[in-house]
Amino acid sequence: MRFSKLFTSARLLRNWVNYGKVNTRLCCMPALPKQEDIGSNDACSNTVKGLVLCVYQTNKKFELTRTAEEFNQKCNGKLMQHLNTLICEMELGKAFAFTDIAPEYAAVVIASIGPKDASYNALESLDEARENLRWGIGAGVQLLKKRGCSVIEVDPGNAPDAAAEAAELAAWRFQRFKSVTERKSEVRVTMYGKEGIELWQEGSIFGRAQNWARYLSDMPANKMTPVDLAQAALDTLCPLGVSVSAHGREWVAAQRMRAFLAVARGSCAEPALVECSYRGAPAQRPPVLLAAKGVTFDSGGLCLKECHTMTENRGSMAGAAVVFAALKILAKLKVPINVQAVVPICENMISGQCMKVGDVVKALNGLSIQIEHTDMEGRLMMADALVYGQALYKPALVIDVATFTQGVLMATGGGAFGVFSNSERAWRACRGAGALTGDRAWRFPLWQYFQHQITNDPSVDLRNKGAGRATPCLGAAFLKNFVCGEWLHMDITGVGKVAHRGPPYLQPRRMAGRPARTLAALLRALAAHDTAHDAPCPTGSTA
Repeated sequence: MRFSKLFTSARLLRNWVNYGKVNTRLCCMPALPKQEDIGSNDACSNTVKGLVLCVYQTNKKFELTRTAEEFNQKCNGKLMQHLNTLICEMELGKAFAFTDIAPEYAAVVIASIGPKDASYNALESLDEARENLRWGIGAGVQLLKKRGCSVIEVDPGNAPDAAAEAAELAAWRFQRFKSVTERKSEVRVTMYGKEGIELWQEGSIFGRAQNWARYLSDMPANKMTPVDLAQAALDTLCPLGVSVSAHGREWVAAQRMRAFLAVARGSCAEPALVECSYRGAPAQRPPVLLAAKGVTFDSGGLCLKECHTMTENRGSMAGAAVVFAALKILAKLKVPINVQAVVPICENMISGQCMKVGDVVKALNGLSIQIEHTDMEGRLMMADALVYGQALYKPALVIDVATFTQGVLMATGGGAFGVFSNSERAWRACRGAGALTGDRAWRFPLWQYFQHQITNDPSVDLRNKGAGRATPCLGAAFLKNFVCGEWLHMDITGVGKVAHRGPPYLQPRRMAGRPARTLAALLRALAAHDTAHDAPCPTGSTA
């Protein structure tokens, strides 16, 4: 299918107007404090050092990592003496602290990282060696953080990048609104030793970017409005070389994004459509298009959510936070790939102007949509964003990221995010990235069976809810009508918001920022594949 088929009229882009008034206002606003800068009063506090060391464990047998063995020799075997007392208690994800091993550390933690021969587990779709290391490091850093350590040195194990990710994620605190006198010292994590420092630094970039996504998602809706979120993207990504532009309501209306505006009009808060451009590859290489849902507060509209379910819905912009965090990683690592992001941002609220059940709106490609449920607003916004991005940038692959449906959470219990794809290549790359980072993906069906359930009303082209109870599959079937070419849809409801039953390196009852590392790893893998195919053949070989 050609891109021209996305439009009923070629006149769409003639109204391209750069409303400088909106962009100027965004750039001139006082910036919110960056997550890394919040609560940094370490200069006034005494430095308390801690150390996390790892041990392999198979049944009841222990084996120290190389780093831990060297430390054990320095302290005359004290580490192993303590370890022998933990035979009945030590297990993966548990850590124990001791204060009498080395005087330079307030506490030394021993953490289990599971069997030494752990590797990729096809049944689990997981690189268990890397994830076990994250579990052990996460438990150790959390324990030392509770004991008041402000500087924590970490055993890198056999995967310094994975260790750094876990350490950064476990050390993070959200205390933006604590009184200055009540804030705890920010925790700084470093690698114990020097071998593998480059990998450690790379892992730190991944971990800190996910922490930024957690910060954006965790901010209350009155402090992270659509304009605030757009400003955060400008403040953080522009200095890294990512081109960011933010458009306001008038610009969106000029582009005839009526489905997006149907959601936005219920709120007094100004909506924004943020475009990001990262160019790390030759200009002639087609980009990957990222689209993300950015609902900074989702009340459900007239189909009002219950209060207890509404508390987490400041995190309905987790898709946008994940995309911004992935761009931050790409820019810091200078990954050779071209990426364009289109992120519609607004609130879904109740007012005299809000969309009503039964309303019919036209999407950017001319398809009519009947609004059967106002709490299924994300697909309306994403429809216009997908059409706009494909028409303008002609991408090689489309990836959209959104907290879409509770059905994914019910299906996976938060163990994985849902993926729908019409491309076997894209799905395999996504599954591999999830196995590497520990944020796993699980594929759901994209069958014609579900398409029939959203197109079976003779009066309109599409229904935003449809028939049947397979809500994740119906949501993906809806978006399928706005995509041409290879496509990957990530429904991150189960992992992107509050970490209820997350791994030890994620703080309970705080936003998770997942799967930012998986998205960045996926894009990095795609870049490596494209670069390998672009490389000239060696002399004397045949193509």
